[in-house]
Amino acid sequence: MAKTGILGGTFDPVHNGHIACAEQIRDEFGLDRVLFVLSANPPHKFASDVTPAKIRALMVNIALKGHDGLSLCDIELKRPGYSYAADTVAELVKTYPDDEFYYIIGTDAAVRLPDWKNVGAVVDGCSFILVKRPGESAKTAEKAVAALESIGAKYYISRSENLADVSSTAIRKALNRRGNNPDEIPVPAELSLFIGQHNIYSPRRWTTGMILQDLESVLNPRRYEHSLGVAEEAERLAGIYGADPGKALMAGLLHDCGKNVSEGQLVWIGMTKNDFAARPGENVNVRVLHGPVGAIVAERRYGVSDPEILSAISKHTTGAAEMSLLDKIIFIADYTEKNRKGEPFETVRRVLDEKGLDAAIRYSCDETIKLIIKRGEQIDVRTVEARNAALEHEES
Repeated sequence: MAKTGILGGTFDPVHNGHIACAEQIRDEFGLDRVLFVLSANPPHKFASDVTPAKIRALMVNIALKGHDGLSLCDIELKRPGYSYAADTVAELVKTYPDDEFYYIIGTDAAVRLPDWKNVGAVVDGCSFILVKRPGESAKTAEKAVAALESIGAKYYISRSENLADVSSTAIRKALNRRGNNPDEIPVPAELSLFIGQHNIYSPRRWTTGMILQDLESVLNPRRYEHSLGVAEEAERLAGIYGADPGKALMAGLLHDCGKNVSEGQLVWIGMTKNDFAARPGENVNVRVLHGPVGAIVAERRYGVSDPEILSAISKHTTGAAEMSLLDKIIFIADYTEKNRKGEPFETVRRVLDEKGLDAAIRYSCDETIKLIIKRGEQIDVRTVEARNAALEHEES
């Protein structure tokens, strides 16, 4: 029976503090190995420009050379969608049924454990080793212990405080300031050389190919195929109606990049669902959040700055009284792309072909309003306004 430590993280990049912590915990608790579980798509960084997971995995492998008992665990790279500890622990327990697992966690992170997705599965699969960060108050440690006890977790408190007083964020900023010269940056020498040679942290521009690769890793297969379909349809409609095909393609690709973001995740970007209400104090139907949230993700994660593209992404779930040509194209392409099956979608396609964009928008809004009423959900006033504006344009 092996005693296995789990050290999870984005590791962007992995640094000497991570390695020192893992080695001290390994020795203190007699662990046979410590797995560096790379978070391929961390849900709390959904709106951040994170280095591609395969590059981060390569950096972890380079950094851990010569460190006995420390190794990369890449199981989260093999799963689409967001990376959650519950899924990873369950998979590790299934793969290594005879191992005892110990989840290594800092006191600051442990405070938030009760809010983790399906945290019960984590508690069932492993014990916790609590590590205090340098300079952290006794009050934080007390809160961490209280959080662990509140979820019924078995835990141990490490004597170590060697989660070094350095952050991956600070390292990336230092590399940018020094023109990607990694001298004196607290990472292993071989990794430092790799970062410098390949300009890992130089400011980058997302290409269409890079965006496609990232979307494929974040979205489930069906949603990814839908996004490709919307991009293709949007580009086709742009050619017909005289919009910029490049902007239509990009807006189509990214229109659902904010899909399935939870209310908890919104906290990480300093917002709540109520910030997206059409009118102050109104309720928000969570089904429409991924439009405006997607515009934030497109800007912060993928570096999109074009206001037309961001507007089209933001408005595609609700429409609006005032819509540009690109707004209208993305709104309708979401309905008429080739992967959409069923009578309502066929009707929208027919209306679009026979009567044009405004008539298709009016019809799709009518169908959406009927469906929302049937579900007993909140109707977003912007959809009603989009419907009425489209009807006016259609009649004129």
